[in-house]
Amino acid sequence: MSKPASDRIPRVLITVSGGVADVICKPAGVDVRIYDYDVDGCDEAKLDRDPDGQPCVIRRFTASKPVLANRRWPIVSHSLNDLARINARRWKCLSCGRSIEHTYEALAEVGTPICGDCDTDMEMIGS
Repeated sequence: MSKPASDRIPRVLITVSGGVADVICKPAGVDVRIYDYDVDGCDEAKLDRDPDGQPCVIRRFTASKPVLANRRWPIVSHSLNDLARINARRWKCLSCGRSIEHTYEALAEVGTPICGDCDTDMEMIGS
């Protein structure tokens, strides 16, 4: 079974607070650059140019390394919870009617969920 399109989209979380942008969540394999155009008084040695030739400071987050901030930060936990909810599907026991949410990650790790009441395989019924 192939992953749904929402699983194949790399997710990057960038915050802007007090005029400062920062990458706080990024998977490996994604190259991120933040272009900061507030360069008044900036040291000339730190200046770069954007593709249009405008002066800026570029912060680079290479594709080879993931970035994951503290999961207890509210913005990070909300983002990760939203992602888990998007990737979860509802499963139901056809014998007793019990239903649960089971993610694609859990499906890959443990397989088809088994009803805790009936000890039978559950069926996916949708999102």
